[in-house]
Amino acid sequence: MMAKLWIAAFTAINLALVGVFIAIILTRELPPALLNTVEQLDKEYDYVIVGGGTAGCVLASRLSEDPTLTVLLLEAGGSELESYFTRWLIRLPALTPVLMLLPHLTWQYKTVSQTEAAMAFNNKQISLPAGKTLGGTSATNYMLYNRGIAADYNSWAAGGATGWAYSDVKPYFNKVEEVVSVVPASSKYFQKLTDSFMQAGVAVVKAIQKYSRYSRFSQMHVDAVQGERWHAASGYLYAAMHRKNLHILTHALATKITIDKKRATGVSYETEKEERGTVKARKEVLVSTGTIRSPALLMLSGIGPQQHLKSLGIEVHADLPVGNNLQDHVFLPVRVQLNTSVSFTETKAKKALEILKYLLFRKGVLSEAIGMSAVGSIKLAREDRPELYMYLLNIGSYKTQMYQIVSGISEEAWRKFAPGVYDPSEEGCFIAPALMQPRSRGNITLASTDPFQFPVINPRYLNDKHDVDTLVEGTDLFTGYKESLLP
Repeated sequence: MMAKLWIAAFTAINLALVGVFIAIILTRELPPALLNTVEQLDKEYDYVIVGGGTAGCVLASRLSEDPTLTVLLLEAGGSELESYFTRWLIRLPALTPVLMLLPHLTWQYKTVSQTEAAMAFNNKQISLPAGKTLGGTSATNYMLYNRGIAADYNSWAAGGATGWAYSDVKPYFNKVEEVVSVVPASSKYFQKLTDSFMQAGVAVVKAIQKYSRYSRFSQMHVDAVQGERWHAASGYLYAAMHRKNLHILTHALATKITIDKKRATGVSYETEKEERGTVKARKEVLVSTGTIRSPALLMLSGIGPQQHLKSLGIEVHADLPVGNNLQDHVFLPVRVQLNTSVSFTETKAKKALEILKYLLFRKGVLSEAIGMSAVGSIKLAREDRPELYMYLLNIGSYKTQMYQIVSGISEEAWRKFAPGVYDPSEEGCFIAPALMQPRSRGNITLASTDPFQFPVINPRYLNDKHDVDTLVEGTDLFTGYKESLLP
């Protein structure tokens, strides 16, 4: 009898909590800056920012600090503020791979079929998911934080990019790190594997004299706070949403930049409800829609290679090499099976205790950033800066076929490449040599004049023999890792 009473009381409490939760969801108020309808838009703003991603959030926050300026931020996706469910998806670190498959949160870009790479991928195409929400890809990626290589910044400055030397940008990194929470990628759950990787890496390159002077191994850092993802919107934009001079229109795709006498004067857009409009910019239009969509928008607006634009019947306002010189970092993950409990597995993530730890305290395996937890930078003898990175991915297993689907690798190739991933309790990791100074160059072009059609993305991976040789050298290094990696 007593047991039945306890069960009834427990059920009643749970139903009450569900009711409260639903009531909170139904009565939730959005910040005043986040507009619900096109009718709320002004006809003209000082600044119109296209794209509410990593850069767009910072721009909107900083520009609207001046109360005399009016700012509009247009974002094609939505916002985690619109739904508690979406907030959970974005904020919970262990769900990152899931985000890559959701078209309402990520642009589902794919490359065209490659000729020199991607032989194991479906149709020889590689998936390139990009964030489609406030915060952009910082709200959907693996949360990694890396300042980059000082030599790269210095080479830009030497090439004419005044103000971009590492000494110039370092103070801004310091400012970023005051706003965004940057923490080590590993904790007690995966630290043993991370430490073993770094120690093995140092030993391997030390034994090979030509690498020994130039290698550095370190733990990766991620943007996270108290067990949750910390992205550009939460770091910059949300605190500015109370400002009356800032408007944010989500679910609105910029379709064209209006140009008058060689000057950008505004932006045309279309919402998910098929509402079309044009908003004017008194001062500037700022385009920050990412590596793929920014060149596409410019070309749709008549800024790009003249011959390509004319072939589509687009009026040319400026003949510029927009979309050319596309570069990407190719990496080649190699699977390592382990026999000790040191990696992320599906079995660990599904344990009731781990779920409870996260729900109550934002602790445990689910609070960890799965993916790259350590890296080694290796400068080859023929280059003047680190050309090869060696990444550690702390993934033993994760949801049957999840990574196979996300990556786009064919099931047949995946089963040969990483058969253990299908076992939810499989312990293991990936070691991935990656190109940091690729010489292969690709491009982005328009498929049509329809702004809703994805552009044609052709990175031309590995079409330069130097890139192939570098990856082969990195794979040879892996042989030394495998002998000494096991914790």
